[in-house]
Amino acid sequence: MPADQMVAWDAAWTAALDELELSLEESERLLRSTPEDASTAELVVRPDGSAVLGWTPPTLNTPMPPELLDRAQALLARQAELIGQTMAAMSSSRSHLDLLGRVSGTPRSGRSVGAVYLDIRA
Repeated sequence: MPADQMVAWDAAWTAALDELELSLEESERLLRSTPEDASTAELVVRPDGSAVLGWTPPTLNTPMPPELLDRAQALLARQAELIGQTMAAMSSSRSHLDLLGRVSGTPRSGRSVGAVYLDIRA
């Protein structure tokens, strides 16, 4: 394979991993933020100043260069951890919504259950 083709191949894979890493950083930032932070938080941005809004797997017609394998595996592990954190956050939110529905008398089913009292001293 010609050297210039290998350089282009490495650059394409590096750019793809850079995009994935920025997307993971944005997702981690969103998971850490509070509702108050969300309106004032700055987005993770690319070096060119554009915002990272999501990641789409690139179509690369060449195998990953071996020297990028460790980085790709680290990003994969980070992504798996982030998926677990996202699922935990979703479960927690669902529990909070259920509790709020019981306290307000309007469960998620939308049917009223009558008066409910909450002893906040407990």
